[in-house]
Amino acid sequence: MKITTLAIRNIKQNFKKYIMYFFSLSFSVFTAYSFLALMQNELVIMAFTSDVRYKSMLMGFGIIIMVFVMFFLISSNNSFIKARKKEISIYALFGMTNGKIGKLLFLETIIVGFAALVIGIGVGIFFSKLLAMILLDISLASFTGNITFSIDPKAIYITAILFISIFSVMGLSGLRVINKFELVDLFKADKVSEGKSAGSSILLLLSLLLMGTGYYLASSGESHVVVYALIPVLILVIVGTYLFFRSGLPKVLNLIKRNKSNYYKSVNLIATSSFAHRMKSIGSVMATITVLSAVATTAIATGFTLYKNIEKNTYDTIGYDMYFYGGQEELLDKMYNIFENHHTEITEEYTTDRYQATPELKTVKLGDTEFISSEAYFRVYSESGYNKLISLSKSTLKPVRINHGEAMYEYPYLTEDIENKMIGQLLTFSDQKISITSTLRSGIVSFGAIQTLVLNEDDFAALLKNGDILATNKSGEAYDKVTVLNYENPLQSAELNRELTQILSGNVGSYRIAYSHYNESLETYGLVVFIGFFMSSVFMLMTASLLYFKQLMVAEEERHQYRMLRKIGMDSQLEQRVIAKRLFPVFVIPLLLGIIHSMFAMKAADTIVFSNMIPVENSYFTVLAFSAVMYTAYGIVYGIFYFITKRQYAKIVR
Repeated sequence: MKITTLAIRNIKQNFKKYIMYFFSLSFSVFTAYSFLALMQNELVIMAFTSDVRYKSMLMGFGIIIMVFVMFFLISSNNSFIKARKKEISIYALFGMTNGKIGKLLFLETIIVGFAALVIGIGVGIFFSKLLAMILLDISLASFTGNITFSIDPKAIYITAILFISIFSVMGLSGLRVINKFELVDLFKADKVSEGKSAGSSILLLLSLLLMGTGYYLASSGESHVVVYALIPVLILVIVGTYLFFRSGLPKVLNLIKRNKSNYYKSVNLIATSSFAHRMKSIGSVMATITVLSAVATTAIATGFTLYKNIEKNTYDTIGYDMYFYGGQEELLDKMYNIFENHHTEITEEYTTDRYQATPELKTVKLGDTEFISSEAYFRVYSESGYNKLISLSKSTLKPVRINHGEAMYEYPYLTEDIENKMIGQLLTFSDQKISITSTLRSGIVSFGAIQTLVLNEDDFAALLKNGDILATNKSGEAYDKVTVLNYENPLQSAELNRELTQILSGNVGSYRIAYSHYNESLETYGLVVFIGFFMSSVFMLMTASLLYFKQLMVAEEERHQYRMLRKIGMDSQLEQRVIAKRLFPVFVIPLLLGIIHSMFAMKAADTIVFSNMIPVENSYFTVLAFSAVMYTAYGIVYGIFYFITKRQYAKIVR
């Protein structure tokens, strides 16, 4: 029989084992081709304002995915080879050399890989237009171009070269594994014990201590602490995770065995002892999957949270559909014409003075850095003037009430440290002193200033009358007034935004349009979500598949044990319960620990990023609510793989 014919026959016989491997491999090819095709799509590149950022992000995440795919495929291939020890021993017994056996397995890898390559690229080509449309839909506020169906030869060529290279590495890796086998060892493979791992109480406590320390640093409320601690946190959590699975979890299982009343109950004895027996070989895999699960869930949860808060963050940053100061006399009529030409109605318009004041106050320092000098100036509003602007804004801010002799301090980058420094600060004017009694993190009414004060109505009037609050500079020239506008469908018309930008640019003191901020955020975060979805999908499928392959290998080795158990009276129903309980912790423990890692990672992300984007009292709960959607999806995928593995495991041991 020709070796090619034998390879095809082996694939047919092991098709059910290959099916999940083949699906994961095809999805990897599909992802690689899709990323490469999108990088080459000129229409998509032109739609993004920064094509360099677009390409670099796709390239960066593409490299990460390809490195992981190589790790997964080599590990899976080696697991397949080890699961087929008896089959390989028969080939050796009939005179096949290790070289020929290696060539046979290499041919199987190439045949399966080539089929996956063809299907993956074919599916990628078929869905290329849809993927481009999805990317543009989630990344652009408005897109009017026409995405056409296309086949990218360059993307096909690069994808083929990449995966052929990976298949070659897999073949060489498989040959290395074959050369380690001895004929006698192959026949006794399913009877050779891995050796027990009793674990270590000290290492268990150390692993929990390392992970706990990492969690503590990640959950710090101070952004500068979290930023400096990022690398130490990663090291602590990763090392702690590997120690937990290598030495901590075996110790936990050993303690469970000591609880005789529970250990000898029902199927616990068989399931627990079987799981504990395999910890030496599966521990590192479970630890790796835990870390990768944490990375995947954190990536997609972060992207999803950022994306879902784009519109809210836009208005919490800008406040209105647009504002500008200066040039009202020359530009307002032109702007009215633009809105009329686009059949867009202005729903709200308000113009007000930009008052400012320079009260005397003590110099405020943050550490050794001067935060506010005694000569700092503030944008100043009366209570009614501030509340009017807030009522017109589309932010989540609420009207305020200020008592006589008090002031509210507003700063867009307010932290707890700054708040503590500013509360109680005494502002000294010519004949009046006012104390800062409250703070607010916002900057939507600063209009060119950095810091803002809101005063009581009577205090504001008195200070304005005394000249402490000014609407003119030292030369007597009036500060530009600010005009805020709200209008219909502000986040949908690119052409309206372009024309408004054209007449405002260079003709006013400054301006901001919500559409521009919204569109730029969509481009960035939409791309992050798109990439994160693919990366997380690849990680989910391949980590779950890796567990699947490892358990199939275990099933082959434990087949004789189940045969013996059936001989002494174990029925099929009891066997199913044993298998279910045996496999459950293999899938659940990495998933749960990975999600816990991710929750603390999201806490760190909240401290650094989200707390500045989501202006609520405890933004972390909002972040967790969005993250829970991704955690649920991850759990569903792992649940599906658990049931598939359980079914296949049962077939093998029967």
